[in-house]
Amino acid sequence: MSIFEDTNPRALKDLLGEIHSRTMALPDFQRDFVWEPSATQELIVSIANNYPAGSILRVRDAKRVFAAREFEGAPVLDGVKHTFLVLDGQQRLTSLYQAFYGVGEHRYYLDLRKLIGGADFEEAIFHVRSNTKWVKAREEFPLQAKELLLPLSILKGGAGGFLQWLLQVTNPMPQEERTRLLDALTESTSSGSRRSTTTTFQW
Repeated sequence: MSIFEDTNPRALKDLLGEIHSRTMALPDFQRDFVWEPSATQELIVSIANNYPAGSILRVRDAKRVFAAREFEGAPVLDGVKHTFLVLDGQQRLTSLYQAFYGVGEHRYYLDLRKLIGGADFEEAIFHVRSNTKWVKAREEFPLQAKELLLPLSILKGGAGGFLQWLLQVTNPMPQEERTRLLDALTESTSSGSRRSTTTTFQW
């Protein structure tokens, strides 16, 4: 049996979940994470629009042939036995893990007001350094709701996290305002190239 994985598409949330659970790790000889946040943002836009994001290459390492380390920002291995080692795709996986798990030097947001106003996904997504007062303030849900700013970390588990967040935002609203907002979001995320980030993350 080949030690190499097949090429069937995997849900992004599952791949990132394997990084977080330490099922998937890196061989210690891999170079460090070097991507700029703008490159991460471009990759997220590509995936959200269902464009090809490339393949990854990983091997089963049941016999622990190679020394391993965790992905940058992920929980330390600390003796946890991994199953897979990633040989190609480290930069993409690390950047997406950091963006969707809210770790690393930057935080990523989706401005829903811009989407409702007709902006493309690419215009509505942005990043901010994680050590700023601006980011610290927007760790609190009330400010996220007031500004309709969706932290991408809400999406790490897929559509469920987004729907729960959206219900928290809209439930306190008067019925008419809530309906208008939900209708506008539905239209903005389903028209043309503005595809919903909660449904297109497949590799």
